Amino acid sequence: MIVEDSEKPCQSAKNLLSSINYEIVYQTDNGFEAIEKYPVVKPDLILLDISLAKSDGLNVLREIKNNHPESKIIVLTLISDENLISECNQLGAEACVSIPYKLKDFVTLVTSVYNSSQNKSKVAPVLTDKT
Repeated sequence: MIVEDSEKPCQSAKNLLSSINYEIVYQTDNGFEAIEKYPVVKPDLILLDISLAKSDGLNVLREIKNNHPESKIIVLTLISDENLISECNQLGAEACVSIPYKLKDFVTLVTSVYNSSQNKSKVAPVLTDKT
């Protein structure tokens, strides 16, 4: 599932995931809709934009994790803020990725989170394009 309200990042994620044989089971630009549809579509992984126009990504993360603790959520953000990253980690995000990101690192992260067991690390990795 992709929850993103900007067309370019959404299309980028879809193209990348499709190229490595992941199926996009649902896409929305609305956080409230993502919360409502999660139990219906039961995605293996959610890519969640933290800055949504129609809702707050942190609220979406909180609600889905509270109601479906087994969910795997990777947060995508343009904001590189330690407090935000810490809050995402506390709310249960598997990772927090700063945009732009390196494609190879992103593919590795998505594959790792997708294949991870329920006994995940308590520290969410953070990817940045800074070298």
